[in-house]
Amino acid sequence: MALFIILLLIANVLICYFCYFKASEKGYPKAIFAGLGAIPYFNLVVLVYLLFLPNVKAESLLNSKAAS
Repeated sequence: MALFIILLLIANVLICYFCYFKASEKGYPKAIFAGLGAIPYFNLVVLVYLLFLPNVKAESLLNSKAAS
């Protein structure tokens, strides 16, 4: 039973880190998504939501190039 709990905690930490990484890659607030990714059972919903969010950095680059 202890091994199962340890594996769940490791999976939770990995999902939290992946949410942090994807949020920083796409230009969203890292702390918010890492915090939401740390909540068990809710983290998978946040992760799927984050995977389908558009890239804010790319949009801002396109807008700045279009304005020039």
